[in-house]
Amino acid sequence: MVQLIKTSVKCYKKRAKKTVGGKQKVYEYNQYLIPLKRSDNLECKEGVLIIPEKYFKELFGVEDTWAVKEYLSKLKGYEMSIEGYKKEFKELELRYQKEFKDLEWKHSELSKSYKELFSKHTKATKLYKMDTSKLQELETKTEELAKQLEIKEIEYKKLKEDYDMVLSRDAIIGEQLKPDENKGDEDKDFWSMIKNRLGKKELASKDE
Repeated sequence: MVQLIKTSVKCYKKRAKKTVGGKQKVYEYNQYLIPLKRSDNLECKEGVLIIPEKYFKELFGVEDTWAVKEYLSKLKGYEMSIEGYKKEFKELELRYQKEFKDLEWKHSELSKSYKELFSKHTKATKLYKMDTSKLQELETKTEELAKQLEIKEIEYKKLKEDYDMVLSRDAIIGEQLKPDENKGDEDKDFWSMIKNRLGKKELASKDE
């Protein structure tokens, strides 16, 4: 605790004789004494600071010594608070440095993950474009095959119609060339020969 001692400066005249130029002279000067009490609890050779009372108000804003004691006590409390703030600031600084290092590490890991994901995304996009191109090619080929199939179906229908027409005509000719059962074998052979010749001729016309 800050100790403030109030006392008064005592002055008295002191004389001293000195010889100057073969003549003896008497000099007077002030001797100062600051009386202290045993209750002040000061030790011998202990250093003290002396502040004239007229400067109290200039230094502390008050004139009463008790108010100065209270002010100095508060000042000591402020110093303790400042020390506490310094300690707290140091702890916060250390925690901030640790958290900053953790954030740097996380940022580094996230950067690596981002680069890996970006690389995978680029590859996937490239494959997607290739697949899209192949799909377009397949769609084009499918359309071409559908057109060819449509043409083949038209050709098939025409051939079937021609085939049905030939069968119908063959049936009519067959009925017309059918031999009479009442006639002899010679007539049957004759009509069979004609039928065979007509059949060969019909086949020849189809081949053409």
